[in-house]
Amino acid sequence: MHARASSTSTGHTHTEETLLLEGEILQQRAWRMPDLIVYQHGPEEWWVAPLDEELPLIRLNRMGASLLGAMDGRSTIKTLLDQFGKWVCGPNHETGCWHLERWSLPRYSLCYYGSEPPSGHSVNAKWDLLLQQVRERWPGNTAVESEDQLTDFHRRGIQGHHGHFEIIETTVSHLLREPCEALHGYSYGRLLSKTLRQLGWWNPKPRLIVEVGAGLGYVSRELVAELSPTERRGIDYVFLDLTRPFLTSQVQLAREAGWTAHAVHANAEALPFAEASVDLVIDNENLADMTPTHFTKEELESGQGATPEHQRALDLIRRLRLNLDRPFPDEAIFNFGAIEFLTELWRVLKPGGHALLIEFGIETGWPDPVRLPGHTEYEVQFSHLRHAARWLGFREQYCALPQLLSIRRDTQVLCTGATYAIRRFCEAKGQSFAVRAYTEPELAKSLGETLPKLTGLHYHNVLDPAWFGLWDFKALILEKPGGFRRPAFQESQGFRWYSQR
Repeated sequence: MHARASSTSTGHTHTEETLLLEGEILQQRAWRMPDLIVYQHGPEEWWVAPLDEELPLIRLNRMGASLLGAMDGRSTIKTLLDQFGKWVCGPNHETGCWHLERWSLPRYSLCYYGSEPPSGHSVNAKWDLLLQQVRERWPGNTAVESEDQLTDFHRRGIQGHHGHFEIIETTVSHLLREPCEALHGYSYGRLLSKTLRQLGWWNPKPRLIVEVGAGLGYVSRELVAELSPTERRGIDYVFLDLTRPFLTSQVQLAREAGWTAHAVHANAEALPFAEASVDLVIDNENLADMTPTHFTKEELESGQGATPEHQRALDLIRRLRLNLDRPFPDEAIFNFGAIEFLTELWRVLKPGGHALLIEFGIETGWPDPVRLPGHTEYEVQFSHLRHAARWLGFREQYCALPQLLSIRRDTQVLCTGATYAIRRFCEAKGQSFAVRAYTEPELAKSLGETLPKLTGLHYHNVLDPAWFGLWDFKALILEKPGGFRRPAFQESQGFRWYSQR
């Protein structure tokens, strides 16, 4: 296992953590992170990026680069300390000892110290433990995962949209916001729009579309590209978001693209729309941000909530006749806000209206927390949501996101860790670099002469869990019964061929 660090302080902003290089630690070996990217900035200067964005780039001279290269799993810490410890390894006179004391700590995550690599083989080393430690200890993380911390974070914790989806929480739709090979040359939003057309949701066209938690607005920008001016005429596109700074970007992008767009600052768990007034709701990667309920085992067994909110959640579970997994754990997370949102969808959708909900989640067991900088999100238990949707009266379909979008499984894309590192290198040089999914040709086009100066670039199959875990993202497709049935037809060479049923 990973050697635990001895820290001079628990702070992260003004003090440095160091690992004491003494005793048993000296007999452990060092492996550098397998996906580590190194940028040669000059003839005698190399850059690497710590995992924690709060830390500055690490600049190395030739001796420092040699120290990093020597971390191949064969040398002990004592050997590295004897060989590099007293030498200056960076342009600011940091010694090899200085780097050895820090590089294995979670905030840096440049290497690993231990008797064996995390997976037992250096080629396939897993760094899940390090990454989890980093998430838990990000500056600004809440000390206690309170049930209202997500609402507070989205109302007050996000001061602006600059860099939020590049640094804090990168979403699938953000990575795929530009046309890419994995999506057959389309963007995420454009392919989503094509999918909605195949489902028949543009015919008849919706008059009121509501997008919940739309990020910066890229999905709406690309959705409209699939529609003709005639098709989008008479459609109102409304953004609903708890994060006020995002609404400005959403409306701006949508209007530039051709939508008649408006913004509403509100919570999706209590939609501010009249009954049966909305035709289409899109909720893309937002369910995990809705209010969780943290139950104790005693509450689940007795049906008696410790607070009025917990009692509301227990009453909802009983009313829905949800079959909860037993035996109950000592503590359990329930997606109360997401199911409240479902009940609101049933209220505001017109008969024949539709909703598309996309998020990462599970189908069995209880949701786990996912710690991100400044806040914690929660897996969505989709079997609970599907049961609730059917109980409400929805017709529902369900599939994994790669199936919904027919993502090309043979596409190789740049490791996301490498993408984050390159962004930091370019930022330090005063250049722009967007965090998104890159194939090799796309990366070469974007980086130009910078590309040959990078080593350690690694590509994953787009559906490999090591890239972004796309199979963990699910799509719940809902229809509220009662609308007029449309005649089915196929178009061929300008003719429509109708079927009779």
